[in-house]
Amino acid sequence: MSRPENRPERRSNRHENRPDNQTARMFFTQNDVPDDDRRALVELLNQELADTTDLLTQTKYAHWNVKGMQFYQLHLLFDEFADVLFEHGDELGERVAALGGEARGTVRMTAENSRIPEIRTDVVIGPQYVEALANNVSIHAANLRGGIDAAEAHNDQDTADLLTELSREVDQYLWFLEAHLQREPIQPAMEERGGRSEGEQEQGHGERPQRYQQGTAPTRQQ
Repeated sequence: MSRPENRPERRSNRHENRPDNQTARMFFTQNDVPDDDRRALVELLNQELADTTDLLTQTKYAHWNVKGMQFYQLHLLFDEFADVLFEHGDELGERVAALGGEARGTVRMTAENSRIPEIRTDVVIGPQYVEALANNVSIHAANLRGGIDAAEAHNDQDTADLLTELSREVDQYLWFLEAHLQREPIQPAMEERGGRSEGEQEQGHGERPQRYQQGTAPTRQQ
């Protein structure tokens, strides 16, 4: 059956208002940070805002979907961390505005700009979610430290102090996550004379232990 000639073709507006990657708008302020530095700082802070918002949604995803014997403990931990990330995002957006910038923090802006990899969606039980989150939290922590250096290079100690505070809290939750996965200490360095370390002798053949055992407990050494 043919379409009537005068019938308008249906169009989807799903992507019509999709944000582009344009830089944030700037507004007049009497803040004495030089204009060029302020623009760079706004770009930096918006990048951290995108990363933080992305990681927040990933943490809520884990909070809703985690299964297994550790469900309730991890359900609460993930929710607590998500609350912290929400506060971080709010502080970042407010700092952008204080510098005369536009905080670009919608969901679509976040998806366009985040540097955080997508969380794995094939995981089910607690240790799998913990490892998936820990990997992405470690990326975010490293990016925050880079942001501290960049803020100092642009003569803004206040932004550097803010990022330092956020970095400290993110590191704390990285510790909380990794503590669920750590089973044994890393192996000591080998002797300079070429001998194997004590830990390698126990394992045999000098094999390195796996980083994490997803959902399994390590075999006890006899």
